[in-house]
Amino acid sequence: MKKAVLLILAVIVGAYIIFDKVSDAGLSKEFLQKQDSLVQAVDSMKLDLVQDSIKIDSLILVDVQLQDKLAYAKSHVKTVTKFVDSSKAAIDTYNEKEIITFFNNRYPTDTVTNPLPLAQPVLVSTAKDLAELDGAKQIITIKDSVIALTESRVSGKDSVISVYIKKEGTYRNIMTNQDLQIKDWKNQYQTLYLQNQKLKFKNKITKIGAGIVVGGLVYLMVAK
Repeated sequence: MKKAVLLILAVIVGAYIIFDKVSDAGLSKEFLQKQDSLVQAVDSMKLDLVQDSIKIDSLILVDVQLQDKLAYAKSHVKTVTKFVDSSKAAIDTYNEKEIITFFNNRYPTDTVTNPLPLAQPVLVSTAKDLAELDGAKQIITIKDSVIALTESRVSGKDSVISVYIKKEGTYRNIMTNQDLQIKDWKNQYQTLYLQNQKLKFKNKITKIGAGIVVGGLVYLMVAK
């Protein structure tokens, strides 16, 4: 009987030692380090998203300013056109003296004297052509500005698209990291669940062993 009691005690102690070693795993250092690394990577990417959003807002603000300048330039073309039309209409009303003054103001080194009546229509037509030429030069300059502003807007919008594409890639990387975190935590949960079951089993063995030890001691005392 004593041998049986000692054998049972040996088995219980051996099982306790084995389960004590196995169940003492907990959260591994490698797991915690990996989780910390993933969290830091996600935090860094979230900061990148904030910076990209600021960059997009800045580009949009520039585009709004360019759009205002573009609208002004286009309206200025209409203003110049109206001014040319009004100038040409005013030239039709000029008398001989006013026509001479117009040309003398424009070409001060080439003084125009009183023209022959036959030359009057030619001078009027020429003055109107000159007014239209001046307006055309202004319009060309403005339209060159319109082209430059439009190119700047296109370039800015291309930059916005590039930043949005970058943000999309960052969001995908964040999702990948978070999916990996969830997956690792699920695996760790399974490990912890098994560990908990083993701890429960060890506790039962401990209680049974304690009961057998106490019973064995009582038996030995009574047997004596």
